[in-house]
Amino acid sequence: MRLLLPIRNYRLVVGTVCALLLLGGGVIAWNVHQHHRYKHFAVHDPGKVVRSAWVDDDVFAELIPKYNIRTVVNLCYPGEMGDRNVGQRRAVEAAGARLIELEFPPNDTWDIAYPAVAEMERILTDETSYPLWIHCQHGRERTVKALAIYDIRLRGMTAKESLDAMPRFSMEHPWPVVAFAFGYESAVRGQPSASNLADDRASTVGSNADRSSSGTPRDVEREARRQ
Repeated sequence: MRLLLPIRNYRLVVGTVCALLLLGGGVIAWNVHQHHRYKHFAVHDPGKVVRSAWVDDDVFAELIPKYNIRTVVNLCYPGEMGDRNVGQRRAVEAAGARLIELEFPPNDTWDIAYPAVAEMERILTDETSYPLWIHCQHGRERTVKALAIYDIRLRGMTAKESLDAMPRFSMEHPWPVVAFAFGYESAVRGQPSASNLADDRASTVGSNADRSSSGTPRDVEREARRQ
């Protein structure tokens, strides 16, 4: 036997379902908006380092004072984002921070002897840099390389510990990124983690550059794991 609800009850049920659907859609839309606005933003080391993809100027203006950022390091190559660097510099400096534009090793390389690596070390060992914000275009490759340098050099972490601790943002770390981290760890192993980097850079990299920039990324990682 069929049970019939009064019409007013049907209306109540339909109204409730519609309200829930609208609420759910609003939550989804808000989350999508937040994801794009704060794309891949995350605190890497509380009070010291945050990371992200390239975000809009108003996001820099909002988050620099919130996290007391002193330095923003942009790892993109010149012209990669058109003329957005002009607005970025204006927003960063207006918020009271300094902007460093550092062309970092491209996504498809794992070369630890790339000149920008030494410059990144100098930035990371300069106490006036902190709190520090590191970003590239997508915040998932060059940014990870720079953060691996920070973790291995200044926090005493292994390449594996550093990579495992970082958020993936819906993708695994690409092989060149993994090989870079393991190659870098191999290069600095046995040296003080945060002293005299500029002085020992040549001897540190010189004996490892040929080995770490040859072969395939998988070869480099396997070699680093064996050591």
